[in-house]
Amino acid sequence: MPSRTVRGVAAAAGPPAAAAVIGNAFVSRDSLRWFQALRRPRMQLPLPAFLVVGAVYYAQLGWVLHRAQQTEDRGGRNRALLVLAGNELGNAAFFGRRSPRAGFLGVLAFLVPLLALQKSVASDRPSLIALTPYSLWVIGYDVPWTYRLWRLNPRPSR
Repeated sequence: MPSRTVRGVAAAAGPPAAAAVIGNAFVSRDSLRWFQALRRPRMQLPLPAFLVVGAVYYAQLGWVLHRAQQTEDRGGRNRALLVLAGNELGNAAFFGRRSPRAGFLGVLAFLVPLLALQKSVASDRPSLIALTPYSLWVIGYDVPWTYRLWRLNPRPSR
C-alpha cells in the first residue's frame, strides 16, 4: 500500500503531468509548422517562452492540487482538474482545427473555469499566490494575443 506522501505527490503531480503529455499529443510537427507560418502579432513571444510559461503553469496547477488535497477541498480540486482539461481542450481546438478563431474562442471559454478556480482559492493564500500570476497572464496576454492572432489570420488553414 503506497504511503500517504506518495499518494499526495501522485494526486498533485499526476494530473498536470498527464495533461501535459496528452495535450502535447495534439501538437504534431505539421501543427507546429502551421503555427509558425501564421502572421504573428508584434506581442507574440518566441516559442521557447511559451514552453517556459507552460511548464510554470503545470507547476502552479500541481501546487493548487497539492493544497486542495492538504485542505481536503474537493471543490477546489475538481475546479483545478477542470482547468487542466479546459486548457488542453483549447489547445486541441487551436492546433487540431488549425484555427486562430477557435483558439481565441477557446481562451474566452477557458476563462470560466479558470476564474471559478481563482475565486475558490481566494481563502487559501498559498494557492492564491500560486494561481494569480497565471490568471493575470491569461487575461493580460492570452486573450489579447489570441484575438490579434485571429484577426491577422481570419481563415483556418489546413
